[in-house]
Amino acid sequence: MVDLGRSVGPEPLVMLHGLFTGSAASWFFTVAPALARRRPVRLLDWRGHGMSERTPTGYGTASMAGDLAELTGDLPPFAITGHSYGAAVAVRFARDHPGRVTRLALVDPPFAGDPAAVVPAVGAGARPGTGGGRRTAALLERTSLLTDLAAEPPMTEDDLRGVGEVPVLTVVGAQSPFRASGELVGRALPASRRHVLNGGHDLHITARARLTRLLTDFLEDAHA
Repeated sequence: MVDLGRSVGPEPLVMLHGLFTGSAASWFFTVAPALARRRPVRLLDWRGHGMSERTPTGYGTASMAGDLAELTGDLPPFAITGHSYGAAVAVRFARDHPGRVTRLALVDPPFAGDPAAVVPAVGAGARPGTGGGRRTAALLERTSLLTDLAAEPPMTEDDLRGVGEVPVLTVVGAQSPFRASGELVGRALPASRRHVLNGGHDLHITARARLTRLLTDFLEDAHA
């Protein structure tokens, strides 16, 4: 877990990375430093990622939302930015913990279709023989991650409406396999903000500047 930015100021922001090749570093070396100039920012390593222990089980959204609750228990109500599966956990957390989340930014969420489609979407970043490749292989072969993903029901409009009145921003990639997720969010939450950026699933890398601006505007808008 990494804390950036001021110890006081606007609502804290917790940034959640995606599975397999993601970690706190995904945000630390891209968007987080700019956002931390104005507010406290907390970056997490999910279990089995980055510096966190690779547990054999517990990769469903319910378990990971529980992890998030424990890792943010010291914070006042906070905003969440979640990329990929991190966005799914963010929605689950907001539904399970009413009043804890002030706003949600969902970056290329894998809501449309089978959640296991996350695997081929990130596979290009896990080349054989690299650290990322070895870590991904261990997650695939030595944990229940794939089983847990397969057991996750598809995200529905009712699930998304379960976040209540929390302001929502959704940003998807024009070339992402999950682009239709933005349309699903739009049907469920017509008042939400939605943007399509040129790029694929890794918008924090390929559309870093534009994503940073969208997140900054959303977080700083008192009327969001």
